[in-house]
Amino acid sequence: MTEPSELVGVAERRLDFLERLAAEPLRKHELVDALGHSRSTVNRAIDELEAAGLVAGETDGYRTTLSGRLLAAAYREFLTVADDLAAAGDVLDPLGADVDVDPAVLRGAETYRAAAPDPYRPLEVLDEALANADSVAAALPAFPYPRIAERLRRAAAGGGTVDLTLADRAYRHAAERFADDLGAVARRDDCRVAAVDAVDAGVVAADGTALLLTFDDAGTLHGAAASTEPEAVAWAETKVRELVDRGRDVGEALAAMDRSAAGRGAGDRVEGASDRAETEESDDSVDEGGGEASDRADRDAGADGRRASAAGGLFGRIGSGDDGRRALSAQGFHAVDADRLSGDPDPYGPLRATASFPEVDAGYVLDRTTVRDGDRRSIAGLLVDGLAEARDHALVGPPGSGKSTVCRCVAVEWFRSGCGPVTYRPSDGGDPFSATERLRERVTEGDGHHLVVVEDAVYPDAAEAVGVARELADRDDVSFLFDAREEPYDDPNGLPLSPADLRYRREMATVRMPRLDEREVERFVDHVADRTGSAPAADPAALLADVRRADDERVGELLALVHRLVRATGDGASVVRVGEGSAGGASEPGTDANDATAGRDGAGPESGLEAAVAEAVREARNRPPPTADVAVLVNLLNVAGVADSRTLAYALVDGPNGSGGPETGTGTDGDESPTVDEVRRALDRLVGSALVRSGDGEYRAVHDEWSVLFLERLVEREPGPVVARRVGRAVSRVLALADDPARRARVRRAVGGDEPTVNRIERDPSAWAAETVRAVYGVGRRYPRLAPLYGRVRCAWIELPDACPDDLRNRPPEWVARMYVEAGDLDGARAALDAWRPADEAGAAERQRGYGDVARRRGEYDAARERYERAEELFAAAGDRGGLAAAIRGRAQAAHFDGDYEVAYEAASRAYAIAAEVGDPIARAKALMDAGNALDSLDGTDAVLDHYRVAGDLFRAYDDTHGEANVRANLAVALRRRGDLDAAERTARRALDGYRTVGDEHREAISLLNLAAVAEQRGAVGEAVAHASEARATAERIGSDMYEAFALSHLGSAAHLAGDLDRAERFLTAALDGLDRLGADTRCAMVTAILVEVAIDDGDLPEAARRIERTASLLEDHVGRKRLAELDRIRGRLALARGDGDAAAAALTDAVAAARTGGFTQVEAQALAALGAAEAERGDTAAAAERLIAALDLAHRIGSARAIVSAADRLADLLSVSVADSGPIDREALTAVLREAPPEPIPAESAADPAAYRAVADRWRVDGDGVAVAYPALG
Repeated sequence: MTEPSELVGVAERRLDFLERLAAEPLRKHELVDALGHSRSTVNRAIDELEAAGLVAGETDGYRTTLSGRLLAAAYREFLTVADDLAAAGDVLDPLGADVDVDPAVLRGAETYRAAAPDPYRPLEVLDEALANADSVAAALPAFPYPRIAERLRRAAAGGGTVDLTLADRAYRHAAERFADDLGAVARRDDCRVAAVDAVDAGVVAADGTALLLTFDDAGTLHGAAASTEPEAVAWAETKVRELVDRGRDVGEALAAMDRSAAGRGAGDRVEGASDRAETEESDDSVDEGGGEASDRADRDAGADGRRASAAGGLFGRIGSGDDGRRALSAQGFHAVDADRLSGDPDPYGPLRATASFPEVDAGYVLDRTTVRDGDRRSIAGLLVDGLAEARDHALVGPPGSGKSTVCRCVAVEWFRSGCGPVTYRPSDGGDPFSATERLRERVTEGDGHHLVVVEDAVYPDAAEAVGVARELADRDDVSFLFDAREEPYDDPNGLPLSPADLRYRREMATVRMPRLDEREVERFVDHVADRTGSAPAADPAALLADVRRADDERVGELLALVHRLVRATGDGASVVRVGEGSAGGASEPGTDANDATAGRDGAGPESGLEAAVAEAVREARNRPPPTADVAVLVNLLNVAGVADSRTLAYALVDGPNGSGGPETGTGTDGDESPTVDEVRRALDRLVGSALVRSGDGEYRAVHDEWSVLFLERLVEREPGPVVARRVGRAVSRVLALADDPARRARVRRAVGGDEPTVNRIERDPSAWAAETVRAVYGVGRRYPRLAPLYGRVRCAWIELPDACPDDLRNRPPEWVARMYVEAGDLDGARAALDAWRPADEAGAAERQRGYGDVARRRGEYDAARERYERAEELFAAAGDRGGLAAAIRGRAQAAHFDGDYEVAYEAASRAYAIAAEVGDPIARAKALMDAGNALDSLDGTDAVLDHYRVAGDLFRAYDDTHGEANVRANLAVALRRRGDLDAAERTARRALDGYRTVGDEHREAISLLNLAAVAEQRGAVGEAVAHASEARATAERIGSDMYEAFALSHLGSAAHLAGDLDRAERFLTAALDGLDRLGADTRCAMVTAILVEVAIDDGDLPEAARRIERTASLLEDHVGRKRLAELDRIRGRLALARGDGDAAAAALTDAVAAARTGGFTQVEAQALAALGAAEAERGDTAAAAERLIAALDLAHRIGSARAIVSAADRLADLLSVSVADSGPIDREALTAVLREAPPEPIPAESAADPAAYRAVADRWRVDGDGVAVAYPALG
């Protein structure tokens, strides 16, 4: 009997014979012709197969036996499976060995990886399978993209069947985000939805297509295998149904959620909320995360970086109308019709907030124009014309440029002209948009050409509308207009769009908001004068110059302009000229407008927006109580995104006399309580600054950037304890509404009856308290410079209500400590940490991490590492994996700054693995950035840029401005090292803007030093000194000895470049002293290396040698390639100065190799220039020419002034000497080499002309005597 293994071997060798003879009997000579084998091969094969019993001879030839046919079929099946598995190997990589996947699902499958060159292809394949499916069976561990829920709903609504199984985590996500769509699926008779503990691999069967989906540890789609083979589809359907049968039925729960959402009626509408939704400019919201807030806090807050009101459903939700439109209304869409345009428009309203629709309809907004083909054309008119041609448009511009107002002008013009109906979604208009089918039905069912306008389309809340536009692109009776902020719109990697929608974005017409020009400013001035009956406010050219002043760069030009016009016109009929208006544009009744600027010289439009806000702060503080408290509360709630500040302001009324009366009473908290009338008068005083009166007598808030500036100026004007007490008093009384029915009753009486905001508080006090606490503290977490609003932990003034959930009660001390850390107030941070008494192990771990951050920022790296290691132990004991990753990252950063790059990389890699395990994308981004930083110091390969790119994408996806600024700061260094100075400068400036936005002065100093390094590399000494001086001033202000030492080092390096050796020595010595006190050895080594060159240039070679030895001893075991290259370079320079060409060439060759391996281009260029000089000293003409040409080429490419001057001067010198005096260099040979391959900056005809090289050197040379540089005083 043949052994099984022998049978398999025979089948493998003779499979073609078995399959051919299974079809029909053939004789041997016929097999020769049929298979193309030789006669001898056929003879051997038949003998072997007969012996194994797999073929048998018959009268008409040989035929495969039953055993042979079965074995051949089985072996062919085996080969097919092997081929399928080989093709799907990359897709299957994330799956464990025990995952239940049948090879049948891979039969004939096409495989797709989410990787270059087409990372979106797996999503597209999945979407194509679901798009028009009649029946779907799906088991998913996660939602790879939001539209899946809508696709399933459409399949069910079309009468198809849907079987859906979700992993618990995916189900919880779906219940929050897609209850509407999945509830509609669950209500269908032929549809089932179940949840199970886990789904190992995604499985989908959609009509005749089966897909196997694999996900990485972070829940991101890794790859897909798609097959149309019947056995693949059958297996997928069976697998899903088994999971559905085994899981718990969640259909009823989803259906109930959907009914609950649909049942929200008009009674849930917040008074004043619709005004905010319809009138607040989209550019107002600052959707960028603040400082590097506590990772523990980030995890609690959720992934949505936008305002709490957009996520929690308690602030300002809208819901009314029939069932078919209710979801759209709740998600912010409303009709622009006669009812919407009715009301009492305020001619001053558009000057202080986004114009309401009645104000647009009344002509109270200026029709913005742009120059097109030499003529000034209406932007709204151009958009209407383009939209009328059924082409979708995107209106793009920076924050504060007036995009939302133009969109509203388009909507009103479209409706009034009779083009057709208009559906409008303002920024922060309601729940995140997901009711795509209902929007599609709404815009396609009516008569006429339907216009849909969506503000802030670049944010996840609204991005689904782009998909609806794409699907309706072929219709000539529907057009979409999207409003988008410029920076995220121009970076597709950060847009929350599907691959198909990203492609469609390129097909839309993009219209850019133009910058203000003098003519447009003149039109604004005339328009305001005409509408208000005032004289023109000021010279347009002067106004334009003023709004472009540096102090207004953080806000839009238009915002700055309209605030100046407000100041110039006053409020209502009391119109004043420039220099006579009130700070806020509002005057107290019966008060002369001139009183508003009393005590301040030169008030007027020319003082700038920030000065105007500062004067508004002074005005509020000088008015009778409770004006300042009301102003602080209104502005704080505006930035926090808490709607209906008017109603909540009456919470300040506290105590038995609070309901009215001439006297101010004492509140239950012991502080004075205002009366209702006093709060009402205070609100009236804020009209024109923080508030704008609506036509119905209510208020709407102004641009929240205005409110941020107001709070900043308050912090500057009032002592810390005073402002913290004021904020604590106001916020505590608002939060007390969650506990006290009597307080809520007082608010109801104050506003004149039933109040929806109070009703919502009563329905769920705990949920309202939790969201309000998070929203209020979120202001300081987004803008750490506002940390003083919250006081010190030891004397915190905000009292949390009893209704506040227990898990939040211990969080404020942690949040406040983190604010001070991120604001750079290390003394404040240390005091907050000292006063914090954590209630649990996780809090204790977070406190240790905070201490580590403070120590690291102070340059105390050993202490920092100890704190981080203690935090790691506590996080591990508490089971907090996310916190553990954050502590490990902190240790990685401390190791990096201490020069332990290998340790830093290992720690960052471990932090990344943990972050991926817990599914925290921001923690992943931070760990990637730290790993990239370590790699940059170790080898500088392109992997560094890949790390930064992916990290930046993650930060942008989650609106983390601080994280994105960190990436840009590091990327600027990497780009500068690679010689792309223009990109490095742009990136560093964008990082600087980001840090200034969130108030991180420590990293602001770093960005300034990055800019100084770019300028120095170019030879722009004055610019380098200016940036370094500003960084030093910042460091002194925040008390950072480390960054002050860095700034002094940059100043010394710039002085060295300028040839001012004495000044360089002084600055560098001061920097070295500071770094030495901090124990920052690797940083000291950087400074001593520059001091070596100062000594060489000064001719003090013994001192240079001593400094080299100190540099080497400081580096010890922390020598990365950059430091090694730099150390070898200065050793080579010293040897060259001593006349030892051989030693110089050896050291410089090593320097070039190390620098080139690590990608340190500037070090390489300088080392090449010195190596060329060393080879000339040794008499190797060819080598000297090669090195100097390479140095000049590389230096010219990267803009390295030092290397260009060094290499060009040396070549000029070598070419200038006569043949007789050329020494060891063969001048003729040198000339021939240069003519054959001239350096890049030298014309070919001048390749041997020393004057050409001298001219290049002079062009880049820094003349220390001829450069007027304002160095700061030392001391």
